[in-house]
Amino acid sequence: MRHFIVPTLAIAAALVGAPPVAEAKTMTAAEIKQEMEGKTIIARRFGMKITMNYRPDGTVTARALIGSVDGTWRAKGNQVCTTFPRGPAKGTECVTFEKIGPNQYRNSMGVKFRVQ
Repeated sequence: MRHFIVPTLAIAAALVGAPPVAEAKTMTAAEIKQEMEGKTIIARRFGMKITMNYRPDGTVTARALIGSVDGTWRAKGNQVCTTFPRGPAKGTECVTFEKIGPNQYRNSMGVKFRVQ
C-alpha cells in the first residue's frame, strides 16, 4: 500500500502546484484583423513552407516552393474566408482561428502557423 500512496501524493502535489491549462478559444474577426492583417503568416503543409499575407485591401497572397497564387479574403463572423482562383486551395474556404501561444495559432482544419 505504501508504494501506491507515495506516487499518488507526488502526483497530487504536482497538480495542485501546476498552473491552470489555458483553453484556446475561437478568435473574433476583430482579433484576427488585429493580429494577422498585413503580417507574414508562416505554415508548413505537406512538408513545405507556405507564407501568406492577408492584406488590408481584401487580397491574400500565398507563396510556396511550387508556386504562388493571389486571391481574396474577408472576415465573416469569427471566420476568415479565402477564395483562390487556382491551385490546391482553389475555391472558397472558411476557417476559424485559435491563438495557442505567442504569435502561434491553429486554424479549424488543424493547421498550426505563426505570424511575424
